[in-house]
Amino acid sequence: MSRSSGVLDASDVVVRSGLRVTSLERTVVDCARSSSAVSGLVVADAALRRGVDPDSLRARLQDLGPARGVRIARAVIDLADGGAESPWESATRLVLVGAGLPRPSTQVRVVTRLGAFRTDLGWEDWKVAVEFDGLVKYTTLAAGDPGRVIFEEKRRHDAIVEAGWRVVRATREDVQPSNSLRERVQRLLPVGAQCPLRPAPHLLQGF
Repeated sequence: MSRSSGVLDASDVVVRSGLRVTSLERTVVDCARSSSAVSGLVVADAALRRGVDPDSLRARLQDLGPARGVRIARAVIDLADGGAESPWESATRLVLVGAGLPRPSTQVRVVTRLGAFRTDLGWEDWKVAVEFDGLVKYTTLAAGDPGRVIFEEKRRHDAIVEAGWRVVRATREDVQPSNSLRERVQRLLPVGAQCPLRPAPHLLQGF
């Protein structure tokens, strides 16, 4: 049976705890079609992190034909990346790409005098990284010692900068569909770096 009608195919249904539910792949596609791009990307990133094959998601979209929401869903799934470790990292990447910057890599490895670290997002050619700073890092995850976490984060940040990287630190207030975060990244680009902007405003609708 074709999925283009919106009717579930047999492969779209699985049994979990005795209940018939839509498969993870079908759920991702439905969320990407019916939700805002940022919500769809959070779901798609999490699914890829769990091992879902992005090609299987694209195949399901192909079967849907010109159904409502397929265009934005295709853009979301093309942007999906299992390297995003939190919803806010997903949202930050979406804002940067929506503002026209080239797609950043996730979990970029940086070798420093203190060892190798991974930054949330970055462009290796430019040696520019974007780190999302969530309050949970300094509270819930601090195991009762936020001072130690702040100290270690400062040492890590300084080591990355000493390795020749420029770092933009963003909080949830910065992750908005405006140009401010993009401008902060552009200001850190090396002299002579070419960065043709290709805005994708459709990704920021309903943000």
